[in-house]
Amino acid sequence: MRNRVKPVSSIRNGPPASGPTKLHRTWRKPFKAFVQDHPAYGPKRISAELKKDGIKVGETAVYGVLKRNGLNIKRERLKWIDSLQPPQEKTAWELDKEASQHRHVHAPVPGYLVSQDTKLIGRLAGIGKVYVQVGVDCASSYGWAKLYTDKTADSAADFLIHVHHDCQSMGVKLQRVLTDNGREYGSSEPNYGHTYGATCLILGIKHKTTKVKHPWTNGYAERFIQTLYQEFFQVALRRKRYTSVEELQADLNQYLYYYNWKRPHQGRRTRGRTPAEAFFMSYPDQLFLPAPKLAA
Repeated sequence: MRNRVKPVSSIRNGPPASGPTKLHRTWRKPFKAFVQDHPAYGPKRISAELKKDGIKVGETAVYGVLKRNGLNIKRERLKWIDSLQPPQEKTAWELDKEASQHRHVHAPVPGYLVSQDTKLIGRLAGIGKVYVQVGVDCASSYGWAKLYTDKTADSAADFLIHVHHDCQSMGVKLQRVLTDNGREYGSSEPNYGHTYGATCLILGIKHKTTKVKHPWTNGYAERFIQTLYQEFFQVALRRKRYTSVEELQADLNQYLYYYNWKRPHQGRRTRGRTPAEAFFMSYPDQLFLPAPKLAA
């Protein structure tokens, strides 16, 4: 006669009463309560602690009960504990982060807004710390990147001049730049007392900053840095040992040419085109994209 397969019950309703890992009916509640109070304990520790209370259940039996309920891994037990907690109201910070996924940066034409950011690439032997300054045109995803050995206002200003001159050479006026609140960028109200702010004033560029502790509001630069790291730096720094920043910059320039002129993008604005195509040939309907509503 074929054995009937008994359904696996959840530890939340009591462990299974039969099978290779039997647990006495009177021990179910104490067992469940102990695991709930000590989710970080493994089977051996649970068995030893329960024996102190007169519940004699072996390590193998404890493991079997936990496994049959999907709780044999500590991570899963911690998730179970989280699921027992009453839902908490989301903070304004969390709500804003979720809402940002549905907001779009207002950049109707190339040069209207460039997103700029700084990232530490790492410490290279014989060179020291290497930082990358990046800039992305928010209307076309056209990108710039330049390496520095420091994270200062002078480096940030030098990079802004580099982007400004490159835009000029392509017949585009750089109107605005968006940065985070790092010290190298100063405040959102440029003044001649700060190198970066003074550069914005001299070049006639409006400087905008993101909300404090809201890095995702500078998402274009964040995503560009991630792409550079995954597609260029992780590969290049494994294939070759660089002896100077200039040597690494030369290879980075080759990747930037590929990124801007050869690599199709599937973004909302590029739609399968390369950033260079989007930079020089904007779609007419980009001019009518609505500006985002500003928070009060």
